[in-house]
Amino acid sequence: MSPLLFSTAITFLLFFPWVSSVEFVYNTNFNSTNLLTFGDATIDSSILSITNGTFSIGRAFYPSKIPVKSSSNSSKLLPFYTSFVFSIAPLKGFLPGHGFAFAFLPTAGIAGASSSQNLGLFNFSNNGNLNSSVFGVEFDVFANQEFDDINDNHVGVDVNSLKSVASSPSGFWGGSEGDKLKELKLNNGVNYQVWVEYEDSILNVTMAKVGDKRPIRPLISVFVNLSTVFLDEMHVGFAGATGQLVEGHRILAWSFSNSNSSIGNALITTNLPSFVPPKDPVFE
Repeated sequence: MSPLLFSTAITFLLFFPWVSSVEFVYNTNFNSTNLLTFGDATIDSSILSITNGTFSIGRAFYPSKIPVKSSSNSSKLLPFYTSFVFSIAPLKGFLPGHGFAFAFLPTAGIAGASSSQNLGLFNFSNNGNLNSSVFGVEFDVFANQEFDDINDNHVGVDVNSLKSVASSPSGFWGGSEGDKLKELKLNNGVNYQVWVEYEDSILNVTMAKVGDKRPIRPLISVFVNLSTVFLDEMHVGFAGATGQLVEGHRILAWSFSNSNSSIGNALITTNLPSFVPPKDPVFE
């Protein structure tokens, strides 16, 4: 099916015994009906902006909770496959920070979350709480020693804590053998496409510059048991935050399915707006 057929959001709810299959595609057409926003998150020209200034926090979710387990009171999780296009753009006059995450959260709203290095996922008291039921894939441009961040340009997998269970410098594996890590700078305004896939307790995270061919090897591939983390139903979406360090966090397109592993192909990745800041003029 042509991706053009997905230019408007389509949601399939196919009901089977105990299981609901959820699938949707948003191609630069976010609105207040298909996305719930909280805190400083806004929708402007059909694009989601998660943060909007200093000490900003925002969240945005699919309008309803989605099932994540194959049946109630079951430890068997449904798989999920999601892809999205994002841009992190610097703001003139500010040092960049902090970041955003694709996330599953137990509740909507921004209660229990704070700004700055907590990325809108946690606050200083609940970070590390094993009962938080929070899972996220973070895109972080600040190296926080308290969270053992590997650098100031990384992707991390967070399970009930901002001390990531796995992380990598932002980028993709390239080269003829797929063994050369080519770093991608997160906060230069460039549009990037990300694929996050979870099946049989294996989480794969892959990213590339939008429009480029999807790398064969995931940036991160890790065993993660989410059966004790997820509730029967969860909110899915995005969270982000700034502090004194400021940048713009935008989501341009998003697809999700718990049954269709090729849902990322439905995203339209051409003719997207650019948020790369203009270069300062050079005078000779």
